[in-house]
Formats: sequence, C-alpha cells, structure tokens
Amino acid sequence: MLPRTREQIAMNIDNYVVAASGGRVVACAALEEYSPSLAEVSSVAVARSEHGKGLGTDVVLGVERLARARNISELFAMSLSDRFFLALNYGATSISRYPEKLARYDRLSADGVDIVPKRCFQKVFENTWQAPALVEPPREQALRAS
Repeated sequence: MLPRTREQIAMNIDNYVVAASGGRVVACAALEEYSPSLAEVSSVAVARSEHGKGLGTDVVLGVERLARARNISELFAMSLSDRFFLALNYGATSISRYPEKLARYDRLSADGVDIVPKRCFQKVFENTWQAPALVEPPREQALRAS
C-alpha cells in the first residue's frame, strides 16, 4: 500500500469504507476517482488479527457500492495477490489501460517512493447503480382493500 499522511486521509475521508471492532479500525478500503467514470479501489488493508473473517471483501464491496452511487462505471485495483480480486469478479488487465495511475507512479518514484510491482484487475459495471423504484400495488387491489 502506498503511504498516506493523516492529512491525505482526512481530506478524503468520504472515500473510505472501514470495518471496526472494539473501537478500532480493523479493515479499510478507499475509492480513488480518476474521472467521472473511472476509479481505483485502493488502500485495501485488514489487520493481521482479523484475516480470514471476510472483512477485506466487505470493505471492497462497500467501495463498489460507493462507486455505483457516484455513477462510476469502471473500477480497477492493484494487488500482489491474484485470488482476492478474481474471487470478487474482477478480471486481470494491464496497468497500461490506466495512464493516470502510471503517471501517479512516475510522480511518486521521482519523489523517492519505492513502487512495488503489482498485478492490475478491472471490473466494469453493466449499468450504473440506481435507487430501487417504489412498487405501487395494482389499482384494483388497492380499491378492494379500502
């Protein structure tokens, strides 16, 4: 995970999904928007003591809900592990599809940050998320009920 300062997290707190236990954060993930239709699932982390409890899945699904609510149609993620994102129906892809991410890596490298090579995964939502429509009862049944 790339380093984040307290200030960076505070400025982007609305983009984080967290899981808490006993008053402490035990898992997190963030939505990093690159354009109105593209965002990255970033900062995925789970406390070692909480591994295997599904919290990583929970926070990533929370980020996906946040993306859908913002009408973002494509997510990508960088990971050292293939299985996690593949299990969440992400497909393997090339980071070269995301020049915005490559440019960010270039800036960080220039600032002396070591970039660990990771695999890239992508998920495209078929339709943007919409709030469910209210279903009206058929008029005939409503009249009989009164």
